[in-house]
Amino acid sequence: MTRVRKDPAERRQELMTIARELFCEKGYEQTMVQDICKKAGVAKGTFFYYFPTKEDVLKAIFESWMKKFVGEYTHKAEGLDAVQKLRLFLRMSARENTIEPLVDNLWAEHYKELVMVLWQRIVMDGFNPLLQKIIAEGNETGAMQVLHQEECLDFFWSLTEALWPDEKKDIVTGESMVIRMEMAARLIEQLFGMEKGSMVHWENAE
Repeated sequence: MTRVRKDPAERRQELMTIARELFCEKGYEQTMVQDICKKAGVAKGTFFYYFPTKEDVLKAIFESWMKKFVGEYTHKAEGLDAVQKLRLFLRMSARENTIEPLVDNLWAEHYKELVMVLWQRIVMDGFNPLLQKIIAEGNETGAMQVLHQEECLDFFWSLTEALWPDEKKDIVTGESMVIRMEMAARLIEQLFGMEKGSMVHWENAE
């Protein structure tokens, strides 16, 4: 059989896409490297050229999603002030995303610790730099008053965990979600030193 030569970036993305599909269909543990190679029509050596292990392709999938999020956010945030940027970040974080089914499967397979490690990398390498810029701009314009940035972000992420609890996401009612968002709005205003009412209805703000 003649193997199709592809651009390295295209081949790498293809392997990531196929791996994500199989991880969701068969489960992460049940999917072998040979399964990914078979569906992609490549030899194992090709896979290992791009990813030393199965976990490495999983890491790459998360990293790719993070980069797409950051890119989309950066484009949409152009021309917005600091408060509007924070609203945008929260709205984008709250919506359903392409990586969520994979996370659900990993969680169900008891790979919680692995998910947390991957998520922490997304937060540190992708999300926190965005939030740090928002805070810097907000402090400069007076829209925010954050004296202790690191502690502020630690509390912010704890707050988002309470807003969208993984262990309750299938049972939280619409009414409960509205209550949680109203509470989160008030707490975020205090946390970032913003004027009262700045985050009201952030989920619908333009």
